Amino acid sequence: MRFVLIFTPVIVAAIGQLILKSGMNQVGEISLTKTSVVSEFIKIFLNPLVLLGLFFYFVSALIWLVVLSREKLSFVYPLVAASYVVTVFLSWLVLKETVPPLRWLGLMIIVSGILVVAKS
Repeated sequence: MRFVLIFTPVIVAAIGQLILKSGMNQVGEISLTKTSVVSEFIKIFLNPLVLLGLFFYFVSALIWLVVLSREKLSFVYPLVAASYVVTVFLSWLVLKETVPPLRWLGLMIIVSGILVVAKS
């Protein structure tokens, strides 16, 4: 149960990241010129997927507060690195992004570190 609670905000945040990316794909590339910055941010925050992604981040933060109230930060914070792994995997699976072999290797190194911390 301990690890379920710890990894829930990690997974919720990764899903939020995926939703944010989908929303930003709808918005398109952002130009941050002096004349367009306000209209660009209005366009971003009117996108329902961006708002949903931010909501997922907010929920993740609330769950993370529960985790912090119960666990040592020095133990749980390194486990947040799992969000990198989950996000890349979901990007590959759902968004059909190409993930080069070297990036997969890096993710395996991250997983190794997570396992070391989890065993401590």
